[in-house]
Formats: sequence, structure tokens, C-alpha cells
Amino acid sequence: MRNCVIGVTLYVLSLSNLPAQVSYQRLLRADEEPGNWLTYSGNYSSHHHSRLDQVHRGNVNRLKIQWVFQLRSLEKVEVTPLVVDGMMYVTQPPNDVIALDTRTGRPFWTNRRLLPEKINTCCGQVNRGVALLDDRLYMGTVDAHLVALDAKTGTLLWDVEVADYRTGYSITCAPLALKDKVIIGISGGEDGIRGFLDAYDAKTGRRVWRFYTIPGPGEPGNETWEGDSWKTGGAPTWVTGSFDPMLDLIYWGTGNPGPDWNGEVRKGDNLYSASVVALVADTGKMKWYFQFTPHDLHDWDSTEIPVLLDGSFGGHLRKLMLFANRNAFFYLLDRETGEFLLARPFAKQTWAEGIDSKGKPIRKPGTTPSTKGTLVYPGVQGGTNWYAPSYSFQTGLFYLSVWDYASLYFTGDAPYSPGNRFIGSVPQGA
Repeated sequence: MRNCVIGVTLYVLSLSNLPAQVSYQRLLRADEEPGNWLTYSGNYSSHHHSRLDQVHRGNVNRLKIQWVFQLRSLEKVEVTPLVVDGMMYVTQPPNDVIALDTRTGRPFWTNRRLLPEKINTCCGQVNRGVALLDDRLYMGTVDAHLVALDAKTGTLLWDVEVADYRTGYSITCAPLALKDKVIIGISGGEDGIRGFLDAYDAKTGRRVWRFYTIPGPGEPGNETWEGDSWKTGGAPTWVTGSFDPMLDLIYWGTGNPGPDWNGEVRKGDNLYSASVVALVADTGKMKWYFQFTPHDLHDWDSTEIPVLLDGSFGGHLRKLMLFANRNAFFYLLDRETGEFLLARPFAKQTWAEGIDSKGKPIRKPGTTPSTKGTLVYPGVQGGTNWYAPSYSFQTGLFYLSVWDYASLYFTGDAPYSPGNRFIGSVPQGA
């Protein structure tokens, strides 16, 4: 079945409702527009924090519903809407885009996408939102396409295939738009894919660069995968990253190696899985990486969102990265160099004695998956997961959602067949 847009529902628009263009310069200064939400994490530093102060402890009990818009989908809703100049852009899973009037909840237009009948996704056919640049919206689709829409009308402008969904690839994250490019990550870490991060020309949809999160033969890091295991090693990039325009670096977390719970068929540290990578925005070349969980055996993706800020550490002003990892440790890195600064547990964990001076975990014996099951904290959802953390300059505090539970981790055979589960058994919650 061909992929296509099956309809765009239009409503009469007042000129006062049409949003102004969201230029790259506006995105750089997103903090100066607290009444808008111009990118997935609120700003390029991914603070995910609003400076609005109209709602506070003194009046929150008087809030009333102004309007409700009911999404017509049985899938999980994981979207972060964008808001610009009185318009809200929301995705209805799997891949419908709806433009709403923020004052009334009335839809201006809906772009509905027809999808193939059978698409394998790990955790539902979800979509976390769109990116906005100039007069265009950008969305990744669960059949692994990237599309551009006219922000005022919802008209499809271009549609490119990022990967073949039939071999396990999909897209569930919101893109990141910067300069003249759209950056998009890939999902499918449980289906034996080889992960990557792409940049596309915002005007034409032409691919500008691709960074493989698993290095191929002859590339540094390939030796950390035994034999040909790199070909099906996972390491997806399924949550949106961050950007430092002064350093011209994109920061993106990578997912678990595959198969998830059987490491015997992929011996080694498995770079660059369960890591964060710093890439030059214009070229996609890697400047540095940091691996949180070498040879991950518990599905502790490191796709959580990096939070960027400048602050004092050790008596010196540093360019910092705050990273709350699924392995239950909070990390502080120098985002200019990748230098490890500190790590502290934020949830109950029983798999590591601690983190050494270089940032390597000191594993406890007897915590790897087994045929009888091994009880380990944190559980398979991790100490945290894909949901965004926040940082407030007002309080100086970092906020995140935390899971505090264990799972029984089992290992088993991991036969590979394209487009199907490649996990090496399934853990059970405890």
C-alpha cells in the first residue's frame, strides 16, 4: 500500500489567526516568548520550563476548563503540542496533524495520513509531536518517513522515506529544526535495526548527512561489537535531542543494544549504544561521546533528553549537560568536551557498586539476566524514561519523573528475522 495523505480538512481562517513565521532567530530566542512553545523541549537547551507566572499557588484552585478537544485515537497520546501566535499544533496518533485555535479549541485544519496495514513498533504507534521552522511543520511517521506541511493550511509539501519500515524501522520522536535543517531520529531498537540520526534540508527534504550510532567495519568503535553483531545492534535515537548554537553541537541520546537481554551474541561494549553523542550540526561528524552503560543487558536506553546550562562546577564556570539516565544514575558532563564530572543515583538501583572516576559503572556480580530470572533495580522501564525532565532558573532545581521498582530479567535465544522482535527473552515486573 502506498503512503499518502488521504485528506486535509480546511476551515475558514481569519487573517488574525494566521501565525507569523517561526524563523531560526525566533527559535534561538524562544525563552523571550513565554506565551509560545516553539520547539519540543521549549528551547534548544531542553529546559522544558515555562516562565509564565499567571498561574500560582494563590489562584490555582480557581482554574476552570476553557475548552476540550477530543483526539479520536485509541493509541497512547505522548505529544508535546507546539504553540505559536494563537495556534496550537498537535499530533493525533499515529500520524494526523491538527491545528487548533488556542482561544476556542476550534480546529483550523487536519492533515490525515494513510499508513500501511502492518507496522511493527515497540510500544504503540505513538507520535511525540512536530517541529516548526519558518512557515513549515515537520513530522516523522511510524512508517519511517519525514514529511513537511504548510503550517497555515496543512498542505503536504514533501515526503521522504527515511528507512524501510518493513525491516523494523519507525519514527516516533518529534524532529528538531535548526538553521536550514531538520534533525530526525529513528525507532526500532527491539527489531534488530542499525540506529542512526539524520539531517534533512528543510526546504527540499534532501538528506544532508547521516550519523550511524553503530560504527561499521574500519570505523572507530566497530571493534566493540563481536563479529557481525553491529549489523543488527539497535542503538536507536527515538527521543528528541538538544542543541548548543554557540558550540554548533547537537546532543542526542542513543538506545539499548540488541538483542536487549542476550549479550552473548554481541560481546563487547557495543558503542555507541546507551550513550550520548555530540555531533557537529552542519556535518554530522561526532566530536565526542559518553557511554553510560557499556554492554547494556537491561534495556536501559540512554535516549533521555540532555538538559544544557552554564554553571559553576569545581570553582569554574563550565558548559554543563545534565542527564538523568534510565540506569538510575544522574550524570553531570562537560558538554564542550564530554568530560565526566559526577554521577549520583536518583532511584533505587542494585546493579552497580557505583561509578568510577572516568564515569564507568562498577557492576555488581550476579545482576545479569539469567534463564531462571534475576531480580534487579531499576526495572525494565528504568529509573526514568522518555518523558522530559525540566530545569528552572528560578529555583535552580532539576525535575524529573522517577520509577522505583524492580524487574525479573530473563535471557534466552535471540534468532534474528528482519522486521520482527529481536530481544532475547522478556523481563517480568516484580
